[in-house]
Amino acid sequence: MKDGPLHVLMFPWLAQGHISPFLELSKRLADHGLKVSFLSTPGNISKIKSSLHEKWAGKIDMEELPLPPVEGLPPDADNTADIPMEMADLLKIALDGLQIPFEHLLSRIQPDYIIHDFSQHWAATVAAKFGIPAVFFFIFGASAIGYAVAPSRFKAAETTPWCRYLKSIQACKLMLVRSCFELEGKYIHYLEAEHKKRVIPVGLLLTETFPTSDQDECVKWLDNYPPSSVVYVSFGSECFLSKEQVAELAKGLEESHVPFLWVLRSPRYNNDSSSSAEERARALLPEGFEERTRERGVVYCKWAPQQQILCHPSTGGFVSHCGSSSVLEAVRFGVRIIALPMHIDQGLDARLVAEELRIGMEIGREEDGSFKAEKIRRCVKEVMVEEEGRRVEESIYKLRERLFWGKGMQESYIREFIKQLL
Repeated sequence: MKDGPLHVLMFPWLAQGHISPFLELSKRLADHGLKVSFLSTPGNISKIKSSLHEKWAGKIDMEELPLPPVEGLPPDADNTADIPMEMADLLKIALDGLQIPFEHLLSRIQPDYIIHDFSQHWAATVAAKFGIPAVFFFIFGASAIGYAVAPSRFKAAETTPWCRYLKSIQACKLMLVRSCFELEGKYIHYLEAEHKKRVIPVGLLLTETFPTSDQDECVKWLDNYPPSSVVYVSFGSECFLSKEQVAELAKGLEESHVPFLWVLRSPRYNNDSSSSAEERARALLPEGFEERTRERGVVYCKWAPQQQILCHPSTGGFVSHCGSSSVLEAVRFGVRIIALPMHIDQGLDARLVAEELRIGMEIGREEDGSFKAEKIRRCVKEVMVEEEGRRVEESIYKLRERLFWGKGMQESYIREFIKQLL
């Protein structure tokens, strides 16, 4: 190792659900005196800088590498939030084009370690040229990863989206998982035993909450409702519903008669800028839906401050895709989960939520994988106003107490990770 503080380079996948935990880990490492460089594309770095609280200003060096052009990918798209899901493979191809610029970057800054995400499995090979060890960071829960990338699946996974995960596991020196023993101890031990590599949990890495702006209309709207009476509906930054799915969800919410705050987004499918993001989202709604539900519901088609919504006293339930961050944030604020998973790890997270931890319920699907309004209505009612909701509430408060009883427990995971690096 060189003289001076330990230097790590963070390199997440180009999705907000990945960038956020990488950034949270960066903050904690910087707070413990490590030198941290954070690598992404110019567009993502610009957003990070504008949102980074002054507490960490100057503690994290931002490094930018622009994506090369790829046919079919909009020229300004550098995050999964900018594109429909079917374009994600094009974004991975663009990221693969950064191998030579990445090598030049490593030659220039010479970090002691790189901590990388699943898509850029090649980062470990490039780093090895400079004798730099690679650490692979799973931002998903240990239970989902343990199932999806079990060694028995290696050959079958060569042509699936999980192949990049498998290559990253094989090339890394150490694996990190965004979890803790209090939540997924047996699954963390399973990962380590199966892959014959050290697996270190780094805690839950949730963003610190800061006061919300007085201009956040959706949070002000919640002030009008009694405690735990509103169901919040959101599917994260990269899950976009079809018009048919929006229609079923709208009908289910309408027929539940439960107050709701629905954050609805729609991606840009091409370079046509004739319609705004809000116009595209509202075009998905059934005719007359907003007028019929105006007295007890709102559809919000802009960026919304999820943590401020979840911690608001009026929010009692969360219709969620069960992304890792969303599940952990719901637990943190004691909000019951109504699971409607969409892809990748979310189905496994939904099983963990509904069947093992019992902190929510999952909306059942039809044999063809679709979901219908009646099952949405029934699940929302059960969780929000019926006896089942009280049972879920008890479970989530017990888990919340176990995971968030004090900052020291989560910080101990960061200290142990740094100890391993040293």
